[in-house]
Amino acid sequence: MCGRKHLREPKRSFVVKRSQQAIHRMPISLDKLVSSIVPGKTTLLLGAGASASSGAPMGASLAHHLWMALTGDGPKSDDLMETATVLARRYGRRAVIEEIGAKLRPLKPAGGLLGLVQLGWPAIFSTNFDELVEKAFRQSSIPLCTYRSNYDFSNKDDHSGVKFHKIHGCITQDESLGHKASMVLTEEDYEVPDQFRQTMFANLSASFLNGDVLVIGQSLRDRHLNDLVKKVLAAKPQGAPGHLYVLIYDEDDLRAPLLEDKGARVAFGGLEDFVHAVANGRGAVAAPVPVAAPTSLPLSIVSATRDVALEARKDPNVVRMFNGGPAGFPDIRAGATFERARYEVAAREIVDGRFLTVITGAAGVGKTTFARQLVLSAMENGCSGWEHAADFGFQWRPWLAVEAQLRADGARGILFVDECTHYLRQINELVDALSEIDEPALSLVLTANAAQWVPRIKTPNIFKHGHLLELGRLEQQEISSLINLLESNREISALVHLEFRRKSRQQKADALRQRCSADMFVCLNNIFASENLDTILLQEYEQLSENYREYYRYVSALQAVGARVHRQLIIRMLGMPPAQVSAALEGLHGIVDEYDIRPEDGIYGWTTRHLVIARKIADYKFSGLKELVSLFDAIIDHINPSISVELQSVRDICDADFGIGRLGDASERRRLYGKLIDVAPGERIPWHRLIRELLSAGELDTTEYIIRDAEEAVGRDAPIDRFKVRLLINRANKTPGISDSDRIAILRKAYEVATKNIGAHRWDKFSYSTLCDVAVLLVQKGESEYLLNEAIERMKEAAERIQDPEMQRQIRHYQELRLRTG
Repeated sequence: MCGRKHLREPKRSFVVKRSQQAIHRMPISLDKLVSSIVPGKTTLLLGAGASASSGAPMGASLAHHLWMALTGDGPKSDDLMETATVLARRYGRRAVIEEIGAKLRPLKPAGGLLGLVQLGWPAIFSTNFDELVEKAFRQSSIPLCTYRSNYDFSNKDDHSGVKFHKIHGCITQDESLGHKASMVLTEEDYEVPDQFRQTMFANLSASFLNGDVLVIGQSLRDRHLNDLVKKVLAAKPQGAPGHLYVLIYDEDDLRAPLLEDKGARVAFGGLEDFVHAVANGRGAVAAPVPVAAPTSLPLSIVSATRDVALEARKDPNVVRMFNGGPAGFPDIRAGATFERARYEVAAREIVDGRFLTVITGAAGVGKTTFARQLVLSAMENGCSGWEHAADFGFQWRPWLAVEAQLRADGARGILFVDECTHYLRQINELVDALSEIDEPALSLVLTANAAQWVPRIKTPNIFKHGHLLELGRLEQQEISSLINLLESNREISALVHLEFRRKSRQQKADALRQRCSADMFVCLNNIFASENLDTILLQEYEQLSENYREYYRYVSALQAVGARVHRQLIIRMLGMPPAQVSAALEGLHGIVDEYDIRPEDGIYGWTTRHLVIARKIADYKFSGLKELVSLFDAIIDHINPSISVELQSVRDICDADFGIGRLGDASERRRLYGKLIDVAPGERIPWHRLIRELLSAGELDTTEYIIRDAEEAVGRDAPIDRFKVRLLINRANKTPGISDSDRIAILRKAYEVATKNIGAHRWDKFSYSTLCDVAVLLVQKGESEYLLNEAIERMKEAAERIQDPEMQRQIRHYQELRLRTG
């Protein structure tokens, strides 16, 4: 059910030589179509005709139905968009939407549609409003992840299954029914710029990089088809290998060559004919057979998990590790790492049954290597070992099922999650669940950047059951281990400067002690070299050819500001021809690495050797405010929130220290947060950052409106409720022309709201601090000290329950304030 217009895409001119204009390719046969595509590498685009065999009306039929149902008279137009526009103006949008829903909701999938969903398509797009595809997948027990609007991206980033994109929305969502998103139905709907539809065509564009696109369900007499094919072809990146195929049920040899001339390959046949041809092996095409998952892991986390036993069998890469890459399991097994002072105690506690170890510290102190050493130690004592792949969302329930299976088998396992603050809500849930089990069979090793770890809300069970370690500068014992590594490992020794190797052991120890005085050492090359790390990296940068420098500069900058870098993002941002990817990776060998994220979707991650190295390159190559602002604009303009790694980037580039928060221009920060909200309105963090910026700028009325918008988009949460209190505090302090008694009244209201907040968010330590802040202000205004005493007592009670050490420091702070204000 599609209207007359489709997505508005930038115009693209196609230059056709005169000699080529006379060449008309004829439609291909159905067998040829079947033999030309592989469903597992083909993206499907469904039009109205795909639903026809299940009883769904075509656009003109649905328009006729609306005229009869709402006016009781015959149709005045065959065009669905025109009909909906006129009737919505006359009877209200809700009446039109409800009538369409009543017509489409009872439909059930039948015929070819039931077979189509079983062919293993990686992604499906549709211009239809009905729920037939969803019902067909449900009936076939195949997982499906449906996107109806930008709001769905934030709720689906951890979900597995075929990605189903409903370009024009769905009968289950419309603003007239109280939802945040709407169907694209009327003329006004088509004319309003729509980030969601732009994202859909970005996904179609990416499909050509990894396979073909097949359009099913249109008639050549349908004027919408020409529009659709032109826009799909315009989305095809230059040099991309994929092709556009169009299966048309209404044979028309006169019009078919017109589509062929535009670059499409046309075949005639119905949906049932196509499914039958595929199912019966015509063209030797068969549905892909799913790869069997390891028996110990649920299918939903297989792609997001690395089996350490398999990883450890790979060849070590000591040179990469020496130059800044984190030590992999093969490097550790090859004896190319040194032992940390706390290793023996931590390893013994895991063997003795402690199920949680948390390693914190600044970037570059060796947290990842230390954690992997602990995992290998546990495996030597009989555990199965896994590492969560950082580019995927973390799901706690499947890991609880793994623990149950391990316990039933009398086995033990250990899971490593690097930079766990990215998934702390899920981690909290898993830790809480494991805490309820007597001697759980699954142990966790977590790492976290200390600056991200301290302010985040953690379950009390982390402090109750966890072994918390903080890594910093190297101790004397670790320096001795470093010298032992140099003297015992020939590969490492060969990479160290001859001048350093010639020193005596004491001279080496003195040099290393001076070199490692900082909390960050990043890589062995930096420790053993005579130059500082910046010089090493900048000299290496200048040795690259100019075009490779540009790729390295952007990969470093994207990684530094928190974006999850992958091949498609670089292609989109820099306009890199796909054919140049291999050459670029070869030219940046050992500096930028590519690794699998979702190969079946053409998603391959790109990373520098270490986050600290990326930040240093970015500091030099994007040193000005204008350059950084342009970088963030480019990221946001090209980000695709339907890709889970890019949705995570929406959150990560909001970082206060290295993301948008580092910009010195407050107005630019607010503008960029607003752009992020337009891209992914269901994400909480950009809303939080924007509200904080507006509060800091004193724009109180705007802040109030934005808080309302945020609640409508993402619902209530602890930060938004705290911002309401901060807004009242600012009104009390900054509103001109009101009396002191009015200011006190506003603060009393703030105290009331803050009190409600600690009831609604009893595990949020910051809500208790906010309550104490309001109480301090009231006491300073001459109110009774009773309120501050009450607030401190409530914070003490919460500290006993939450068990975060930071709360004890906060309690002492407010007690000191009480003494000074008393």
